[in-house]
Amino acid sequence: MESSNKPILKHYVDMWSRGRDFRGRSTRAAYWSASIVNLIVSFLLGAISAAIWNLESNDLGPLEAIYSLVALLPMIALGVRRLHDVGRSGKWLWLSFTGIGIVPLMWWSLKPSSSELNIWGSTTRKDTDEVVTVGADRILSGADQ
Repeated sequence: MESSNKPILKHYVDMWSRGRDFRGRSTRAAYWSASIVNLIVSFLLGAISAAIWNLESNDLGPLEAIYSLVALLPMIALGVRRLHDVGRSGKWLWLSFTGIGIVPLMWWSLKPSSSELNIWGSTTRKDTDEVVTVGADRILSGADQ
């Protein structure tokens, strides 16, 4: 079982700060913490939009829509890094467009981090839960053999 020394909101802030970073790895805790906070923020903005613009509960409000568009790229980048963490290419994220592809993506997002060094970097540091990408170039060049 992996442990995280970071608070949930720190993972959410990291999602935004690494919003265009499709390299490296993100742990299961980082992925799910940021996803849950993202969902809560979206619901809150939907409620505010509904109150301001007198919308029905199932209507998409402008605040919620704008936030969803802005958060799309950071969430995609986080998903790609999560796939890297379990040893999969970020290209597997395209499965989400098939509908049934959600099943393997959900399975991989729930798997623990791979403890092995892979082409996207090494495992996380135990003390900070930060992604360490040192060593990926050594795998690609075959220097660890």
